[in-house]
Amino acid sequence: MKLALWPRGHHRTQDSLSTLFDRFLDSPFAALGNRLPEVFQSGLAPAVNVAESEKSLTVSLELPGLKEEDIDVQILGNQLVVTAERRFEDEKKDKEFHRVEHQYGSFSRSLTLPSGLRSDQVDATYEKGILTLEFPKTEPTPAAKIKVKAKD
Repeated sequence: MKLALWPRGHHRTQDSLSTLFDRFLDSPFAALGNRLPEVFQSGLAPAVNVAESEKSLTVSLELPGLKEEDIDVQILGNQLVVTAERRFEDEKKDKEFHRVEHQYGSFSRSLTLPSGLRSDQVDATYEKGILTLEFPKTEPTPAAKIKVKAKD
């Protein structure tokens, strides 16, 4: 892929540094229609912690400002998929916002789960903006000796 910072016939002095930087960032993602991937645009991908103990695997996601009914958790095969939407709720209709930095919109985050978990017995809790999913581990299958028989 060729990275062109200046279009042909264009003088370097006409471009501001921010324009050049924008052009540089857009170029690697030209195949996506000159857009950054959605996860970088929205900024809503939650931070995730994964911890393991002898008996369980715990996944925690930071989801501040959401209600539990706005969070959807699914297990699709070995994928944990968490989707949610943070809505903009303007309580004061007579206010004009000068700046809005809170992030709003929907997101989806998926993680590949290891084998050996009981996906049908997940304990999901949401407290103080943290979604915690605890997956109990399956009991290990004891080793078994298999006798080989000869066919006559």
